Amino acid sequence: MRRAERWIFAPEDARRLAGVRIGLCLLLAYRLSAHDYDVFAARHFRFLPHSYMDVFTRMPSPGLASALQALGIAAALAAALGLALRITLPAAFVSGLILDGMLNSAGRVMVRDALLMLCLAIIVAAGRAAGEVWAVHAPNREGFGERYGWPIRTAMVVIALAYFFAAFQKWRYSGLAWFSSDNLRWILYAQAHPNGFALFIADRPLLAHLFAAGALLLETCFPLVLFMRRLRWLLIPAVVTMHVAIRIALGLDYSAQWLTVLIVFVDWPVVLDSTRRTLAPVTAPREIAG
Repeated sequence: MRRAERWIFAPEDARRLAGVRIGLCLLLAYRLSAHDYDVFAARHFRFLPHSYMDVFTRMPSPGLASALQALGIAAALAAALGLALRITLPAAFVSGLILDGMLNSAGRVMVRDALLMLCLAIIVAAGRAAGEVWAVHAPNREGFGERYGWPIRTAMVVIALAYFFAAFQKWRYSGLAWFSSDNLRWILYAQAHPNGFALFIADRPLLAHLFAAGALLLETCFPLVLFMRRLRWLLIPAVVTMHVAIRIALGLDYSAQWLTVLIVFVDWPVVLDSTRRTLAPVTAPREIAG
């Protein structure tokens, strides 16, 4: 436990936390702009609330949905800039939470934005530390300390556990049959209009079993990224590839999930410093006067 505590609360560059804040807020703004929540609210009169949505007695009205969407996008963009973070970040988070809850209260629960919202909750809890650098009011300020490290590593733990428990549920309810049976093949065949990629996999039983086994193994082993940094170069690109393949084969958009993984795990100050060194002009050596 002491080792875990030292790891979570290890000092970190404040710019990395700011990079996570900016990335997650921009991603939230994009996700909120990608849906017509007012149209959804007008068409879905059936209201089956889950969890926190029980506070509503019916589906929020189209007018309220439009207002929350506008507020959420504006607040998320302002939070990305570091403006009035104590107000804008919670406002963006609550707006996104309610709007996502609407989509999940029509009979089918979707978890596409779950990781994004969970990691945003951690950034909200980080408070002022998330907006001390790379903000409009302090564009060049720097910082280093424990208060910048724990939100990032806590988000890493949340992401790792999310993948692990997804695998755990598959092991619990299906076991080896999840990849040894024709489960994946029938999912691919059962689409209304399966595309060529989906049919290519479904028509080859061995390939379908390998895809299913690979996905299950990847989710099971993903927490290793917390302990073995070098494995991040393997497991994180593998997760991105898995979600892209799901999008191509099944049309399910999990871009918010794999983008959240990249935003949290990438060391943004290192990327920025490396880019600056690469783009910096090479100074020609001075000629020695004869």
